[in-house]
Amino acid sequence: MQNELKWLEAIAPDMVDVFLKRFSVLRTIALMAPIGRRGLSVHLNMSERGLRTHTDMLRQLDLIQSSPAGMTLTREGRLVLDGLNDMVNDMLGLQQSERDLAMLLNIDRCFIVSGDCDAQDRVFDSLGGILNDTLAKILPEGNNVIVVMGGNTMAQVAKEFSPELSTKRQLTFVPGRGGMGQSLAMQANTVCAIMAERTHGESQSMYLPEKLSEKSYQPLLEEPSVQLVLQLIEQSNVVIHGIGRADEMAERREVDPNILQLLEQKKAVGEALGCFYNQQGDIVYRVPRIGLQLERINSIDHVFAVAGGHTKAQAIRSYMNLAPHQTCLMTDEGAANLILKK
Repeated sequence: MQNELKWLEAIAPDMVDVFLKRFSVLRTIALMAPIGRRGLSVHLNMSERGLRTHTDMLRQLDLIQSSPAGMTLTREGRLVLDGLNDMVNDMLGLQQSERDLAMLLNIDRCFIVSGDCDAQDRVFDSLGGILNDTLAKILPEGNNVIVVMGGNTMAQVAKEFSPELSTKRQLTFVPGRGGMGQSLAMQANTVCAIMAERTHGESQSMYLPEKLSEKSYQPLLEEPSVQLVLQLIEQSNVVIHGIGRADEMAERREVDPNILQLLEQKKAVGEALGCFYNQQGDIVYRVPRIGLQLERINSIDHVFAVAGGHTKAQAIRSYMNLAPHQTCLMTDEGAANLILKK
């Protein structure tokens, strides 16, 4: 595609420029809708006059529509955007960036979606969509046990799962941890329930606090409901988890002040699967808990790490020193571009 693009630019450079600008307009409206012309021009760094030429044409083509709230895509606009996405990603070198990122991080595969989760919430929709599509392609027919962690990213991407994922498959979603100090919507139990509902699968729940004292830890392991979840985790062939910044996760987990001081002294940068780690990927603190342990994912067939936003770039980069090679990272341009620059 890169060679073809060079020949195309040689004979009609203005056509390529117009095409890419209009695609950017469509993509940005999709991510930020409803959005007005002024906000769109600021985001695209384009004059309102120049932008109006493109939006007027896209409106005539019935690809966008306007309301007092702002511009949104029509159904046809969404179809065009989805249909052109792979080609434009290739033209802009995004697919090469995915290969470069996977090689840099020494993992099996990377997917990069357009945008930055820190600035555009709808980028989470793209992450969820590509996760759903990838699972539909790689999961074997028959029984699949999928361990799911909690968190804001997991709660967002769960909404994009679809019934097609269950075609010729029996899906069981299992929480990889108990509850923690956060809203119910972000609990692993809730995320599992949403994924099961959207795919017509099944889910199990583990009603335990994530933080446990040593005295209460051992008796709970004997509970039948806990034993069932732990057995399913051992049978699992898929894990889906997020990656968080150490400071944000320490606050969300409501860690003890002494632990917080330890994390600061040890220069923790990120957290995943209950493990806080530093820039080199060394674990500096492990949350005592019942559920999926970091070591278990080394022997699981498919591991999906989903995290985006430029503020998570360091946390993602450092976690990959701990991640098994079969990890598939799903991230956005905000994080990927920063990681690739280093």
